[in-house]
Amino acid sequence: MNYMERLVDFFKKQKKNFLIAIAGIFLVMATLTLITYISIKGLVTSYKISKPIEVYDKEENLVDYLSKQKGENVSIGDIPVSLQNAFIAVEDKRFYSHHGIDVLRLGRAAVVNLSKGRIAQGGSTISQQLAKNAFLSNERTISRKFKEAIITFEIERIYSKEEILEKYLNEIYFGSGSYGVKEAARDIFNKDISKINLAEAAMLAGIPNRPNTYNPRKNLDKAIQRSHLILKLMLNQNLISEEEYNVAVQHKFVKEEDSPRLSARNKNTTIIINGGRKKRESAKAPDFLDAVENKLIDLMDVRVLSRGGFKVYTTLDNKMQMAAKNTFEAYPYFKKDSKLQGAMVTLDAKTGEIRSIIGGKGYKSGHFNRVTDANIQIGSTFKPFVYYTALEKGFTMNEMIDASGVAYGNWTPQNYNNAKFNRITLIEALEKSVNTAAVKLLKDVGIEDVVENFRKTGVDIPFEKDLTIALGSMSASPLDLAASYIPFANGGYSFEPSFIKKIVDADGTILYENESVRETKSYDTLNTALITYMLQDVVENGSGTGAKIYSRRGRPVEQAGKTGTSNDFRSAWYAGFTPDYVTVVYMGYDDNTSMPNGSSGGRMAAPLWRNYYQKMINERIYSPGNFEFINENIKNGELVARNIDIRSGEVKRVSREYRRKVLFKKEQAPETPTKKFFKGIFESIFR
Repeated sequence: MNYMERLVDFFKKQKKNFLIAIAGIFLVMATLTLITYISIKGLVTSYKISKPIEVYDKEENLVDYLSKQKGENVSIGDIPVSLQNAFIAVEDKRFYSHHGIDVLRLGRAAVVNLSKGRIAQGGSTISQQLAKNAFLSNERTISRKFKEAIITFEIERIYSKEEILEKYLNEIYFGSGSYGVKEAARDIFNKDISKINLAEAAMLAGIPNRPNTYNPRKNLDKAIQRSHLILKLMLNQNLISEEEYNVAVQHKFVKEEDSPRLSARNKNTTIIINGGRKKRESAKAPDFLDAVENKLIDLMDVRVLSRGGFKVYTTLDNKMQMAAKNTFEAYPYFKKDSKLQGAMVTLDAKTGEIRSIIGGKGYKSGHFNRVTDANIQIGSTFKPFVYYTALEKGFTMNEMIDASGVAYGNWTPQNYNNAKFNRITLIEALEKSVNTAAVKLLKDVGIEDVVENFRKTGVDIPFEKDLTIALGSMSASPLDLAASYIPFANGGYSFEPSFIKKIVDADGTILYENESVRETKSYDTLNTALITYMLQDVVENGSGTGAKIYSRRGRPVEQAGKTGTSNDFRSAWYAGFTPDYVTVVYMGYDDNTSMPNGSSGGRMAAPLWRNYYQKMINERIYSPGNFEFINENIKNGELVARNIDIRSGEVKRVSREYRRKVLFKKEQAPETPTKKFFKGIFESIFR
């Protein structure tokens, strides 16, 4: 008997067992289906619009809702057919022919995903997406998938296709706090949904796939490319004519700030509204909430966001946020110059948690958030990383370094106000922010080592690896710069900045919990103590004196920082810190043109930092502590204090005008004048 005959004979003998097994499987599936159906019976018919997302501060007090207007429904008859068809073309082209699940699409998606080794294409229909968004939890289990299928079929059984599409279009999330097509049309175009044209419909249909990427306020070019793709799909599916397609792809979209005459709007141009309408219940912290919302989009599936109804516990300190907002808006420089803009961000130095954000003057929800999204030359705020590397390589604060002028090819570094220097102590070079000294020091200690030390902070920004980085020729956001300063404030530990502590759904299930609040030892404690001491000196004697703050009893507060001014006064910075918080202030014009002469970080940004911290101290919001990692190492003898002549760097007695107290590692500390004197006498006697 050959192999095939044996196989046939086996199946004949086991026929009864196979039939029993198949019947058993069928019975189990039928039972599961019945149980599932009973458990969800009435769920679909009792459909309600999702609740808005609640946002809480670090004390778990409710701050705001991401969309108070969520639930503003529109009937399918008021939604233009072009908008309905745009969503169908891109999300579910066989919407009107399938019964809830598109088997062909599922098969194609499986093949694509297997070939690419990742989830590159989805297979869910509009009915399935509605089932996920409106009726299911966030668990990823087989039972959830089973429920999804049952609910999808139930949706298709109970509702018409028009009703399904209507519910879907009222649920879908567009980013920036907008839920549903009616709210999105008003928020993005300032238009009633019934007035949306074909080009606008295609743009709206393209956003929900990736609300951050295809947000026309942030990425207009990408949003237009996406809309053109959807128009092509509509053409290929015979949903629009060739003529309609050609007119729509020629339609222009312009950001409100780039349109000089809004009254000149015509039917061939659409204005993308800057900031849209007010979506927040209050104006407590729109800057912070916008940043939280963008982070939510990164952390969670868009379908989960569409469902809403969950609670987001953030790192916001509401009192600090209000103090920052009031100080920022009242700052005289902003009142005098309507064009002047800025940003301010505060991080907890012990955790990296973000306590307050000011995204700009007059910031409203949806505006450009300069804390997170601006990319600006940071100027001399980068210098501490050059000096830290020098300390790491054995330089001392009293070491005399060359600060004379020199040309590097076609580039000749200049000092502020064209000041000239020859040789200068390391501490005074940083104190006065001497450019010529910083460039030569960078050349001595090595570009690669300085860049590597900066990246140890966890901040990754692009560098042109040349000598100009000594003067901060690279660009970063205020948030990135603040994060890079955290190790200076806490003794050498870096943290990843965080907005969100945890996210909990309506059932109390934790969807996300931040586990990144882990310290990473980035810098040596003694070298960090030395650079922080030098940055204290910047505030005490150098370019940062405008940032000096005092306790409520009038005593000096332990603080440190560094000013920064980019070429031609295009940006003014102050990166300041206490033992508890790091705060970065940026000021400049959004078009990157020059501010008036003299608009330096020390003159403009540092006093704003001072006003903010002094307000928090005076109003008992904050009581500053001490740099314990400096004080402890002085007490245990690892660091030694000496008075030097700032002109020569020598350890000797000198008048108060030229006397400067500096720190040394114990093995580098020079002898005191008294010890030298008695040592000289002893040697002369016993010579």
